[in-house]
Amino acid sequence: MACRVCGSENQVVLKGEVTASSPSLPAAKRAPIYVCQDIHVCMDCGFTALQMPLAQLQELKKQAAPSH
Repeated sequence: MACRVCGSENQVVLKGEVTASSPSLPAAKRAPIYVCQDIHVCMDCGFTALQMPLAQLQELKKQAAPSH
């Protein structure tokens, strides 16, 4: 699969561990979401992509929703 930025085929897939959290002040009190996922890296331009698993995506959506 070619890089979406530069079109290079020179890509690697790495095992990654990422923490994700909302930058808003109210969400700062919540624990970050921990994600283990493959990370696709273009070795020519450095563009990096991963797909957030559904469970973690739903948790991020809950954190981003306004609280009442």
